[in-house]
Amino acid sequence: MEKSTTVKLDKGLALQIKKHKTAKSLMVTLTLNSQGKCLLHWGVSKNPKAAWQLPPEAAWPPDTNAVSHAAVQTAFTVQKTKSRIQLKFPATREFSSLSFVLFFPDEDRWDNNNGKNYCIKLPQAGESLFSPTEVLRKELSDRQVLFRQTYHLAGTELAAAVILSGEHYLIKLYSDITGRLALHWGINKKSRYEWLLPPEHLRPRGTITVDDKAAQSDFVQIDGLNQLQLEWPADEAVQGLTFVLHQLDTGQWFKPERNFFIPVKNPPLADTALATAELAEIADQIIQVETGGNSWTLMHRFNLAHDLLDRIGTDSQGLALLFVWLRFSAIRQLDWQRKYNTQPRELTHAQQRLTMKLADCYRHNTQASRELIRLILSTVGRGGEGGRGQRIRDDILQIMHRHKIKEVTGHFMEEWHQKLHNNATPDDIVICEAYLAFLRSNGQLDIFYKTLAEGGISKERLETFERPIVTAPDFVPYIKNGLIADFEKYLQLLKSIYSATDLFSAAEAAGHCLDDQLRDRLWRFYNDRDNMNITVMDQVRSLTSLRHGLIDRLHTNPDTRCLRDLLYLDLALEEFLRLVIERRTKLDFSQADLVELLGSVLDNLIINHDDESLSSCFHHWRRLRESDQSEREWVLHAGSVLDRVTEALGGFIDYYHALLQAKAEHLGQAFQADKWTVDLFSQEVIRGSSAYVLSTLLRRLAPILRAAAQLGSWQVISPGEVSGKVEAAELSAVQARVFKKPAVLLSETIKGEEEVPEGVVAVITPAEIDILSHVSVRSRNAGILFATCYEPEIFNDLKSYQGKNIKLTINSSGEVEYQPQKDGAARKKSIPKAKLLTARARRVTFTSYAAASKNFTTKIVGGKSLKLQELKDKIPAWLHIPRSAAIPFRSCERVLAIKANQPLLKDYNELTHVLDQNPPRNLLKLRQCISRLNAPPTLPESLRRAMADEGLAWPDDWPLLWSRIKQIWASKWNERAYWSRKKWHLKHEELTMAVLIQEVVAAQYAFVIHTANPFTFDKNELYAEVVLGLGETLCSGNYPGRALSFTCRKDKKSLDPYIISYPGKSLALTGGGLIVRSDSNGEDLEGYAGAGLYDSVLLVPPQEKTPDYINSPLLWQADFRTKFLQDITRLGIEVEKSMEGCPQDIEGAYADGKFYIVQTRPQVGNKND
Repeated sequence: MEKSTTVKLDKGLALQIKKHKTAKSLMVTLTLNSQGKCLLHWGVSKNPKAAWQLPPEAAWPPDTNAVSHAAVQTAFTVQKTKSRIQLKFPATREFSSLSFVLFFPDEDRWDNNNGKNYCIKLPQAGESLFSPTEVLRKELSDRQVLFRQTYHLAGTELAAAVILSGEHYLIKLYSDITGRLALHWGINKKSRYEWLLPPEHLRPRGTITVDDKAAQSDFVQIDGLNQLQLEWPADEAVQGLTFVLHQLDTGQWFKPERNFFIPVKNPPLADTALATAELAEIADQIIQVETGGNSWTLMHRFNLAHDLLDRIGTDSQGLALLFVWLRFSAIRQLDWQRKYNTQPRELTHAQQRLTMKLADCYRHNTQASRELIRLILSTVGRGGEGGRGQRIRDDILQIMHRHKIKEVTGHFMEEWHQKLHNNATPDDIVICEAYLAFLRSNGQLDIFYKTLAEGGISKERLETFERPIVTAPDFVPYIKNGLIADFEKYLQLLKSIYSATDLFSAAEAAGHCLDDQLRDRLWRFYNDRDNMNITVMDQVRSLTSLRHGLIDRLHTNPDTRCLRDLLYLDLALEEFLRLVIERRTKLDFSQADLVELLGSVLDNLIINHDDESLSSCFHHWRRLRESDQSEREWVLHAGSVLDRVTEALGGFIDYYHALLQAKAEHLGQAFQADKWTVDLFSQEVIRGSSAYVLSTLLRRLAPILRAAAQLGSWQVISPGEVSGKVEAAELSAVQARVFKKPAVLLSETIKGEEEVPEGVVAVITPAEIDILSHVSVRSRNAGILFATCYEPEIFNDLKSYQGKNIKLTINSSGEVEYQPQKDGAARKKSIPKAKLLTARARRVTFTSYAAASKNFTTKIVGGKSLKLQELKDKIPAWLHIPRSAAIPFRSCERVLAIKANQPLLKDYNELTHVLDQNPPRNLLKLRQCISRLNAPPTLPESLRRAMADEGLAWPDDWPLLWSRIKQIWASKWNERAYWSRKKWHLKHEELTMAVLIQEVVAAQYAFVIHTANPFTFDKNELYAEVVLGLGETLCSGNYPGRALSFTCRKDKKSLDPYIISYPGKSLALTGGGLIVRSDSNGEDLEGYAGAGLYDSVLLVPPQEKTPDYINSPLLWQADFRTKFLQDITRLGIEVEKSMEGCPQDIEGAYADGKFYIVQTRPQVGNKND
């Protein structure tokens, strides 16, 4: 057995340490990569920390001399270019470590490892040369590892791993603890702190049962290490394994503070959003107390939550975990009482401590964490000090005495009294409400139990209380009114303690924190809360004003009690907002009403949710709703804001889903909570917020606006009349498939860069797609029906045809119509076949590494570069073209062939030959090959000269520019380009990439123009789209939302732009410098739209920002907008005229009063082209 390691020394020296072990001896060879004189100053010891001892003379090599009572010196022997010392020790000896320093006489220099000395472990007979970690690392090579950990135990190691092998989990353990070693273990299903006896068939051979909770399995000694393997079928795997180690010869136990725990079936911590050890430990502690058999009540839960806040601090992930836990409690998925009686005053005190602590945390936390603290408060009632809690016991007894209700067993009132006396909980609010409903209905028991059920309490739950309620209430007519009066007051007492969102209790508690004016407004609002003569708009307006007043008061930094009570009042007002709108959802709101309501609800949402996009939408909407709402352009403008609100709401929902759902699944599964409460956890949290109310209003207003603007329910990007079988699937997930029968694909999301697979005749999506996106262009070119459906009801109806054949047509209004067809009606010939290209990618050869634009020819660059050069002498002076240079065709192939890149060229060629065997993996490796290319010195030199000829400044960061160039070359091997070439039978080796390096126009506005309307095929009508900032947001699916789009007749003297939509992009890009663009020889082939397949990237990434729609003249100044759109139209006319009347796709920019043409190419997909 042999092991070799290398130690790096000072001044570039390295010392190789090789250990060779046999049954009788241990040989240690030290090799220094130097011929200079060097002395090994060394000694031995029992362990690395023990004092040095003089080595036994039998182990001294020649030229060794004792220099003290504990050390000797041995000279290295020069052998060719190196120096060497060989030490030989018996297999069994009294020492286990060799410590040393090095002395270099010629330099009079000592190397003592910065004062720590060097140390070599000398394994004894029976011990391994390799550590448990090293052995495990070799074992795990090419295995699917789910968990791996090394534990350090008093100078020894335990290395553990969990492997998924086929349908089995393997748990591997390696330790260098000497002697006989045993695993004392149990399994756990809910918590890592459980000890459950493992089933007999899952125990290794020879395992013994220790007691009813644990088993003991012996390790096996192999090659000097103790080893043990457990194997479990995947369908029988448990949450994890808890254990300690027992050294049988000495009786010593090895364990960390809380026992060892190895997760088996649980997902990795990162997948559960418990990415830190601290968070995982907190979750485990919660699971342990909630699932154990210990005494446990709401009081204990709230006390633990109070203590955990000290550990969590300002960590939003920890606060989210706390909220998830307490919400499971609030919705009755956890025990409220187990083996313990809690007096009301004890529970209310625990609530008081927790809520005051939360208020203090709110004061010292960030806005994001404050939102979570509000959520936590919503799960816990305010509580109160002893007097209020005691009243729960006293007042029920006084009511019974007042109405001469006897304290006799077997009666509802006495059973409830006993429950209240020993364990009052929020359940008592529901019981009280049900009893009041029972009294008001003159004793109808079905009303009693119905009210209970509506509050989440079943008859069975009543009977399972530790002080059960098993008797139905009695109805005594003559005391009905008195009981109603008393229990209405009692209900208010219960709500004041246990309800987080009761408006009366919250207003009463927070009243002392408000000034007189705000307090009066609050009580007027409360007293009018059920007044149906007050409109919803007035109620919501008043409520919103109150909440702003509360927020202003919160900013004055009140004391902790005031802060808490103000937060509870704000929660109650937000809850009332939801209720007041939900209970009036059936009202026929006018457009003006909905506009007003939506603005107010949006205002309410941003009070607590600090989101720049939502805030921008609110201020935009506030300015817009002051304008004349009867104009068509107002409706379009409003629709664009709604699009942004919808996207921002999506971000809000995604944020909370990412923050909460994985934690809910982790805890919920351990708690064995009802499945629906786990699956819908984050969704139900959203439903209880202002965001859900806003979403409801959006659904009401959007179709009204669409109808007012006469927009219909569809936008047809590529028309057609097709038949096929409906399949709901993401386009990105199926783009590599070949559909054997005509298919109508329903895709929820589309980024714009996907390839439509062969066999798909139509793509329908609710997503907003840019007209210039790759998938839009490809669909028009291939004759595929491609449309956006704006009505969720229609899209859901289409999904109901899953697996069935339908026929789709476009009516005279531009709407998609569909009807079912019998099976077989969609004929095979309906599939648009990817035909062989009539033109091939032109054959080119390497010419040079760089060229200025004046030297662009078809032999060195593609159509993107050539068209711009061609335009320079044809366009009028008011139009401009950015300066540019290029790296010509075949430069990538030439760079691959240089000597420095030969190993990469070999890998590259091998990968191209096996590419089709595993495209995703091999495409990635091809891109990685190109990313590692070395640049020949002549390339940057040539490129610098070409850029200087154009007046382009050489960038400060050449390595960054070189990486961008390689990124463009590598994009030849992205997946969408690969599948596109395969589909259209274009050979990979024929395609080569020039790189266009162009100055970036720091645009205020960017636009694309289609000089022939791509929807109607009318060559006399231009269609264009405009965005704020750089044009990358127009062509990439990473920036959803609409542009300002318009059409304009070109055959009329007076250009009159007709606006179709206002801009609704939520992000704008700003930037400057250079952009590095792909320019292949396959982008503009006849019958093949290759544009958009390959990358273009700014040298310095652009900055994202929220567009300033509120102050943009494009949106608010009609004269500027009209002239600007007319100028864009004139630009399109001039470029088309320069290209001999051929319809063009044009990309342009506007900056500092000047118009720029960034790119132009022949427009594809025109009918009869």
